[in-house]
Amino acid sequence: MKLTTTNLQQPMMAKFALLTLLTLGTLISLPSHATTLSAAQQQVVKSHFDKLAQSQQQAEERMTEQLDQEFSRQLAEQEHQLMRETCPRYGMTFDVSSNACLRS
Repeated sequence: MKLTTTNLQQPMMAKFALLTLLTLGTLISLPSHATTLSAAQQQVVKSHFDKLAQSQQQAEERMTEQLDQEFSRQLAEQEHQLMRETCPRYGMTFDVSSNACLRS
């Protein structure tokens, strides 16, 4: 028997069509099995989402603080580097404690 592209595509198309039908059937039947939540269950869900939101807020605040500290550190480092390069051009030395150029 000689296999051709047409012979190979037909079983694949049938399998694909069957898979599509099963998927659509499942998607259509899922909402029909959903039940409404009682007031107590809704409160539990709300409480859970509130805790998630609070955790997210805390994580964002920690990350913001870390980024701010890192930015400040890098900025100070770059300022000191600039001053160490600039002060000698004017015959001065850079004093880290006062953050200023001092005459030698």
